[in-house]
Amino acid sequence: MTARTVVVVGAGAAGLSAGLLLARAGHTVTVVERDATPVPADAEAAGDWGRSGTPQTAHSHAFVARLRALLAEYAPDVLDGLLAAGVREVPLAVEPPPELTGPVADPADELVVLASRRAVLEWVLRRAVEEQGGVTVVPGATVRGLLTDDAGPAPRVTGVVLEDGSSLHADLVVDAAGRGSPVPDLLTEAGAGLPAEKSVSCGITYYSRFYRLTDPTTLPGRLNRGYTAGSSYDRYSGLVFPADNGTFSVTFGVFPGDRELRGLHVEEAFEAAAAAVPALAPWVDPAVATPIGDVAAMAGLRNRVRRLVGDDGRPAALGVAVIGDAAVITNPAHTRGTTLAFLSAVLLAETLAEHGDDPPAFALALQAALDRELLPWFTDSVAQDAVRVARWDPAEPTAPPTPDGTVSNGECYTAGLRDPLVWAAFTRLQNVLALPGDVLADPAVVAATRAVLDSGWRPDPLPGPDHAMLAALVADAQPARPSPRAPREPVPAAAG
Repeated sequence: MTARTVVVVGAGAAGLSAGLLLARAGHTVTVVERDATPVPADAEAAGDWGRSGTPQTAHSHAFVARLRALLAEYAPDVLDGLLAAGVREVPLAVEPPPELTGPVADPADELVVLASRRAVLEWVLRRAVEEQGGVTVVPGATVRGLLTDDAGPAPRVTGVVLEDGSSLHADLVVDAAGRGSPVPDLLTEAGAGLPAEKSVSCGITYYSRFYRLTDPTTLPGRLNRGYTAGSSYDRYSGLVFPADNGTFSVTFGVFPGDRELRGLHVEEAFEAAAAAVPALAPWVDPAVATPIGDVAAMAGLRNRVRRLVGDDGRPAALGVAVIGDAAVITNPAHTRGTTLAFLSAVLLAETLAEHGDDPPAFALALQAALDRELLPWFTDSVAQDAVRVARWDPAEPTAPPTPDGTVSNGECYTAGLRDPLVWAAFTRLQNVLALPGDVLADPAVVAATRAVLDSGWRPDPLPGPDHAMLAALVADAQPARPSPRAPREPVPAAAG
């Protein structure tokens, strides 16, 4: 394999993962990151590492079992570093749903989730990158242009131009700059005929807040949804996400246009709402936990796909790759983003090792790998969002029907609360250990799911305030508006 010079745009989870794996494969890597926020000195401070380019760090995360498996295989030192930094492992097979009709057969060690704040995970990754030879992180560097060679039918990228006018030459430029990446526009300016991106609204806005437990050794409530606690209620959802070092977060999901619940961004309203939901209340009890941050909002969310190969099977550009959220974004509620980011970095490194000497073959092979491993999660996320929107708002169009011979994600989830075979299969799907189509179209899973649904069994819904009650709580907790000023006395006209 020929060693390459690589520039990675973005030092989030995808960019750091790519930088680490490519450097360990023998390439020379420069990771450029526009944010210049200093890296915390220790794990204790890492949880507060806020960077303007990663607003998602202020929201709930859980890192599913596929990410843990990938780290164990490709970067075991990073996994060890996470555990040393206080990240918790949550074995899902230890406490399966109590309504199951039988034991979980042969619980797999692979069904283990990492409970951590996003900032802590990225801090451990960043330290691993900075300690790795062959890779350099350049903070405070913004990409403003691309160096290109237009000798062929598609522009070939040969480097990047930074805001200060300096250039970095490269055999490969990797776009890992997330949903706000400048690279697509720069490619279009360079003459690349990029395929139209696919973009579908998630139909949800999130409000999150972090807390620290007084007693970090004891969880205040049961994790009824595998690695989270809570449910979907009347036109809103409320979930608890345990994290590292005795911390956890609470997140409410609401319709983007829900003006009555928009007041959740106010601290008092958020606390009142959380205390009113029985599954959340034990966690936010002031005697049990203390808030360690403000309420953060995340809106404008879309499921999105960007590709570098057109429908005609031709690369739109050479010498460039796209990974992580710059390639595929799914609803963050499904907690798959970081896993797909690391997975796409693995695919990048493997494809470069096999096709690095043939840029067109590299572009086609990487796109095929991303389509195979990432696109199914976009499709699954869009389908789940459509079902939820249809359930929360009867005025919305109904969700598309499930194809014959398959079951929906929601049907599989419900049956998995009852049938051990379905639970094991669905839990692997939720943890990105099996593709949606391999589970939802599996004849044994379909038959077992249909048997549960046809029996009429359904789980008892978790209690919680309806939308009107929650809206009233939110409204009552809003700060009082100042009284209108009394009209001023008229000023006498000046004499003369």
